[in-house]
Amino acid sequence: MAPTILTTALTSAPGVPAKKSQIATVKTDAGINLDADGSATPYSSTSTAVSEDGEKYGSKSIPEAVSEALEQSSIPSPTDSGYFNHLLSSALPVPTTKTGSVVFGSAIETLEALAVKYSESVWVYDDAVQVGFGSRLAGFESRKVNELQTREGAGLELAGYAKKSTGRFTVFASVKTLPFLLPNLESIEGDVIINVASTSTTESLEITDALYTPGVIKALASLPQGWDVVFSSGKKIVDTASKLYGGEARKVVHVLESTFSGRETTSYVFPAPQSTQVEDFAILNGAASSIFVAPAGKLASSIAAALPQGTGLITLNTLAPESDSLSAALTSSEGAERKTVSVLGATKADAEALKAVVLASLYAASGSSKAVLPVVKSVVATSASDALTITSAGNPGKVVSLYTGPLSPFPQLLSHLFLSSPSLSTQLAQFGSASARGVKSILSLSPSSASTTELSVNEPTDVTWVSDANVFKHADVLADAKQGSILVLELPWSEEELPVKLTRKEIITIKEKKLRVFLLDLDASHPVHPIQEQVGFLLLYTGQQKLSGGVWKVLDAFHSHQVARDDVEAAQAALNEATPSEWEVPELEEGKTEKEKTAWEWDALPGLAGTVAANDDEKPVVASWELAARHLFFREAFAVPDAKVVDEDTASNTPGIGALRPSQADETFLVSVSENRRLTPATYDRNVFHLELDSTGTGLKYEIGEAIGIHGWNDAAEVHEFCNWYGLEPDALVTFASPIQAGTMETRTVFQLLQQNVDLFGRPGKAFYASLAKLATAKADAMTLKFISAPEGAELFKRMAEDETVTFADVLKKFKTARPGVEELVGMIPEIKPRHYSIASSQKAVGDKVELLIVTVDWLDSKGSPRFGQCTRYLAALKPGDKVTVSIKPSVMKLPPDDKQPIIMAGLGTGAAPFRAFMQHRAWQRSQGQEVGPLIYYFGSRYRSQEYLYGEEIEAYIASGVISHAGLAFSRDSDSKTYIQHKMSADKKMLNKLLSGKGSDAAYFYLCGPTWPVPDVYEALVGSLIEEGGMERTKAEEFIEELKEEERYVLEVY
Repeated sequence: MAPTILTTALTSAPGVPAKKSQIATVKTDAGINLDADGSATPYSSTSTAVSEDGEKYGSKSIPEAVSEALEQSSIPSPTDSGYFNHLLSSALPVPTTKTGSVVFGSAIETLEALAVKYSESVWVYDDAVQVGFGSRLAGFESRKVNELQTREGAGLELAGYAKKSTGRFTVFASVKTLPFLLPNLESIEGDVIINVASTSTTESLEITDALYTPGVIKALASLPQGWDVVFSSGKKIVDTASKLYGGEARKVVHVLESTFSGRETTSYVFPAPQSTQVEDFAILNGAASSIFVAPAGKLASSIAAALPQGTGLITLNTLAPESDSLSAALTSSEGAERKTVSVLGATKADAEALKAVVLASLYAASGSSKAVLPVVKSVVATSASDALTITSAGNPGKVVSLYTGPLSPFPQLLSHLFLSSPSLSTQLAQFGSASARGVKSILSLSPSSASTTELSVNEPTDVTWVSDANVFKHADVLADAKQGSILVLELPWSEEELPVKLTRKEIITIKEKKLRVFLLDLDASHPVHPIQEQVGFLLLYTGQQKLSGGVWKVLDAFHSHQVARDDVEAAQAALNEATPSEWEVPELEEGKTEKEKTAWEWDALPGLAGTVAANDDEKPVVASWELAARHLFFREAFAVPDAKVVDEDTASNTPGIGALRPSQADETFLVSVSENRRLTPATYDRNVFHLELDSTGTGLKYEIGEAIGIHGWNDAAEVHEFCNWYGLEPDALVTFASPIQAGTMETRTVFQLLQQNVDLFGRPGKAFYASLAKLATAKADAMTLKFISAPEGAELFKRMAEDETVTFADVLKKFKTARPGVEELVGMIPEIKPRHYSIASSQKAVGDKVELLIVTVDWLDSKGSPRFGQCTRYLAALKPGDKVTVSIKPSVMKLPPDDKQPIIMAGLGTGAAPFRAFMQHRAWQRSQGQEVGPLIYYFGSRYRSQEYLYGEEIEAYIASGVISHAGLAFSRDSDSKTYIQHKMSADKKMLNKLLSGKGSDAAYFYLCGPTWPVPDVYEALVGSLIEEGGMERTKAEEFIEELKEEERYVLEVY
């Protein structure tokens, strides 16, 4: 899936505080200290993180990866573009990182580096990348890394590779991959590690841990023989990975907690492969009489954090624990209290599967016969609160919540600065939000001696820092603020503006929680803005009015001695404290309610490149030829389920990709053109033509009156012209999600996509203008596009749509600065929809053929430019032998249930198509000796000599008696302009008799063609019932309504 990058920027320049309230006036202990009295912070003279004399920091305080990068001669300047991303990237673990080096990153990022470093090849599934797992791999070493799609048959490529390879290979997948991958594990041989991320999304599209979703544990417990399952979470992920990559050859599925602790940024020592085995399990309170059993992951760590006295926990790191060891942990000695073991699963079936693992170990153990076996229960639980009463112990340190834009490097820069301290335990968790278009970062700073737990999105907060106005507008940033905590607003507001900018509820919350409010007045566009943010935070952290010498030196060293005094002093002057006590709570007008800001929705993954929405549909990407090759070599995975196949594919009995196949869920058939014959003279201004399609061998069947869907293409010359103008390479490949088979991707060239899929020359709706408005780089274009899409622009939209009949391509040419990439166009412009045409033949009469009656649609727009109907233009250009993709659609034009019942047909122009099928069918029935009722045919067009469609056939049917009566109206052949309603009025006696008939004499009436004659035809029928049937008008109209209910009065008009 191509990522959706969300960007945001402040729209106004920072304001100047009207009142200076420097924090110089606050006490020293007002800082964010880790102790009660503030006498010893990590930035004190006793700290090895930073010191007042500036002498105690050293290379060990800054990660080797950072210091080495910064000590090079080509050190970038903080004012250089990309400096901060470079600084952060330098500390990340990569395959070339030396063993023993300190790195700053997540357990996932360290695992990614290890996998590439110690594998012969790495394979990553697309759904893993979508949840931020394996997303960095392609940037490491492209020769080693291969991309895969999650689809039916997943794993077959791996099996094929394993047969040709002798080295270890690694797979990155997610729990969504498992249902597709597990059936093929038996086919995979060799030394393989399949890393599975336990991250998924909920029904509300929020990111969540998925190990304890129904069916996952049960599936993992039923792997084929020869496969092992290993679980890990938190920092143990790195330790487990080092043992897997250092151990003997094996086939293992490594399931890791990738949602919370596995994603947190902290410090790691980059490990060397270890030859020791992964511990089978870990025990907490092993002597307790009541013990929970769960695999390592979010649930187990949550239970461990809240485990009460007298309750134990066994965290399984494998589904094949050593029997004697597990038995010893769960059994009691003779005379002791019998233990109760609760095995946790998302469903009863999952819990039973895990229970079977525990029981197998107990019964296979060689322990003493005097050991008392425990009572083993299967318990359904998906969260810690399902298993025990949760009492929050709180974070042992200080917690900072930073609400920033998606591209802000500030939270990570801050975490890297504090990660340098050996006296601190620093954690950073980031939670992106597509709805708020920003990131909530939770930074935890606690003494290194304290035990830590994984961070949650709603962690109680000591400091709330807001630097993005858009985020502040949508999110309730004060919900998690602790009593007496600090609020920093790095927004373009003065103190005088604050009471107006804040909502009534926010002012009340600030007062009730006694929050201290600070304004940080920085220029967000300044090149070293993130450094100034760091200065502002350090001032609050230390509770000082100025940056102390030691703190300054450490910050300066962090930035390779490039922190300018002016920048520090500017940040010091920019931090001011507001006085909420002076604010008044505005009164709420009677009858009005205040709009509530929403809680933080974690539905996106943050990163250095921006925020990737996890709830986005799979979007098209420009791809390489290798992906197209997979479509060819693994055809069964990319074809439409149960697709009909013809020609070369039929011989091999293999589902075809069908280059002509559109992305539609309808059953489609690939037929051949056998005849394309113009019916009107070449000199006539209307091109009405007869098209014959050969369906031999396709299995296509149709009934009388049904319609055929033509999956037409855009004009090739116009597509080439557009590609040239737009700067697109027609042969470039685009990969996109199949709209008909979840988990399947399709690859086509840009030309194929624009000719066969995208309705480039169709008429755009307002949504297209609105989408383009967001992309336009010229203000005039953006404003015009936005205006057209707004209600105020309805008149302009109507003029462009109806008078100028503009197309999507026209709009792109008109607004040249709105230039979405081709992969974006696929999502913005709808697919070409099939156009449906009434079938003009009876399959019983013509066999494996479909005959159509079509008129080319063309016109001149208000500017005199020629316009064409997309599908009729496509059909008119077809030649015998050309292939056409078609589908069949039911129609209301059904024959009467009794063949003896009369049929009255009224067709205008090409509306005669279904009635030709009726005639053919009645003629065929007569040839078979069947008794059939009369056919009455009314037909209207302009000139008999030009548009008497199928005139020779009609005359033959009249002569043979197939047509009992015909009313032919050619409006331009006389001055009187005779239409079909006039012919019907002349036959009112006959029509009254036929419509009023009973049983086999009860006629069916059909009208097909344009809508304009419907009222006149209706009047002709009502008139016949009044004048010849003696009905009152009300009764006559009611009678017609009854015919409609009985489906004896059928209209198919357009």
